[in-house]
Amino acid sequence: MQKYLLDNLPLSLQERNLLNANGQQVYDQVMKDGGFVKVFCQRELPEYLKEDDWVSFYQSKVIAYEYKSMVDGSCIGKPYYYNYNEMLKIYEQKSLSWLKHQISILTIDPKALQMINVFFNFEALKQNHGNQSIDIRVQQPGYDSFQPCKINQQLEGMKIMDYVDYLDDPSKIIKKERLSAEQRLFAVNVNMQGWDKEINHLKQFLPKCLRPQGDNDGLSYLRQEIDGVNIPQIYIKTDGVWTGGHQENLSVNAININHGPADCVWITVDNEHVQKLRQKVLELYDTDIFKNEGLWFKEPEFFLKNAIPFRYTLQKKGDIVILGAGCLHWVKSFGQTINTAWNQVALDDVTLEAMSERHTLNKEINYRTVIPYKNLMLDLYIHEKSLSQMAIERIQLELQNYFDQENRKLNLIDPPSFSLVECCKQVQLCSKCEHEIFLYFYHDNEQYLCLDCVLDKSNHKGLHISMKYRYHCFYFLLQAQPTNCNQEFCCSYTGKTKCSIQQELKPAQLKYRGQHKLNSMLHGTDKMKKKKVERIDSEVDVKTTENNDKQKTRGRKQSIDKSQPTKKRSKNY
Repeated sequence: MQKYLLDNLPLSLQERNLLNANGQQVYDQVMKDGGFVKVFCQRELPEYLKEDDWVSFYQSKVIAYEYKSMVDGSCIGKPYYYNYNEMLKIYEQKSLSWLKHQISILTIDPKALQMINVFFNFEALKQNHGNQSIDIRVQQPGYDSFQPCKINQQLEGMKIMDYVDYLDDPSKIIKKERLSAEQRLFAVNVNMQGWDKEINHLKQFLPKCLRPQGDNDGLSYLRQEIDGVNIPQIYIKTDGVWTGGHQENLSVNAININHGPADCVWITVDNEHVQKLRQKVLELYDTDIFKNEGLWFKEPEFFLKNAIPFRYTLQKKGDIVILGAGCLHWVKSFGQTINTAWNQVALDDVTLEAMSERHTLNKEINYRTVIPYKNLMLDLYIHEKSLSQMAIERIQLELQNYFDQENRKLNLIDPPSFSLVECCKQVQLCSKCEHEIFLYFYHDNEQYLCLDCVLDKSNHKGLHISMKYRYHCFYFLLQAQPTNCNQEFCCSYTGKTKCSIQQELKPAQLKYRGQHKLNSMLHGTDKMKKKKVERIDSEVDVKTTENNDKQKTRGRKQSIDKSQPTKKRSKNY
């Protein structure tokens, strides 16, 4: 090691003295502990690196020998670790206004974690929810490429109990599904819809500002429950499985708890450096990291060689990872473990701007998100007086643009006719293209179509177009400042909001001539049945049927590798 550095790098006298004194011993210990990136990014530096300014010397010079290449050690970053005083203050906070970092770690007290994990361990999951069907991905450990992974396919027909049994003895599943011994199964996006006991138990131990649908969470204004967004999801992992590189839906904040027992590693790129990474990958590999979200995984060496800043985070048992808006991240497990995860929206300028930028990008690359951005911004514009004037003006301009765009499209349908229909405020996604429905839509007993999909129909002229809000009311809203709650726009929301009339909004009832059934407004749930409907209530909002069915429509968070084909059996890779 000494000879390589002396022959290839200019060293100061102090650096030569360090190298000759104990250079080989320090290098050997760093490699034994997992390499410099891992050692440098942990909460506390080891004593052997604290002495004699070894961190600076290793980061600038010795790291070149570790990678046998000229690399830029200055681009290595670590997460922010909250100390005990800071964690105590966080438990008193009522919002995410304190969140200033792209990735940070809050550690749960071991005794509290033990109580939390009464419901979040392998045996408890098997006993309480063993019959629940889950999504399984077949993966190849050690994947290291920006190209989309092809060996990342779905395995059907497994339940939670089957996966826990697989963790105990992988050989049976490997033989049954004709997999290779090197392949791993990953239980992804395990939905917790209806797991009220577990969710409420989890909330008891978390700060109010971090809870799912917590205090002052912008996602409280969602009109449906969306798995993995405002309803937690579980990831059950084994050694080597990975979640591919991606930003959260609309670049929102994310909360992720590692219940253990094994560690996970997070590699992240701050939002401010994401476009630099995107351009470099396009230049070198002719592939777009956004169009292939969730399908790639890249180790730190690429970033060191290309001088792109990144952060390396070892999430230990009991660590809560908190992501800032727009943080690009990918995760790998070092063993068997359980993670729970959900999203939040901090009501600050940084988060709202990142969401706006990601919404624009989604339109450019035709990427669908499950969070209805336009409807969410409308509700924040009406209710959240704490937003900065800059944020209010940006949202107002966006809403005006959406309003103008939809009315231009509407004018292409000749002659248009309008009517308010049942459940109109709950309509969120187009049944065909799965893009968000904001103001106008066409519906029949089978589907809900946005205006773009209506215009694609050969017989679109003269179709009966419905609207969620009346034209003149929306126009008045955009001119009013400040705005106030109004039954024309306010809705029944999933979380705790600042809506002053939410409790007064009684859902309209539908009288079905036939079997009672709640209409599903979100694509992916049950289709609307061909039943004649008679309005018996003057309210626009409809959430229940005649018998007050309180079942909520809900969405589904996009799988980490949704574009991959579904396989009942995975073989011959």
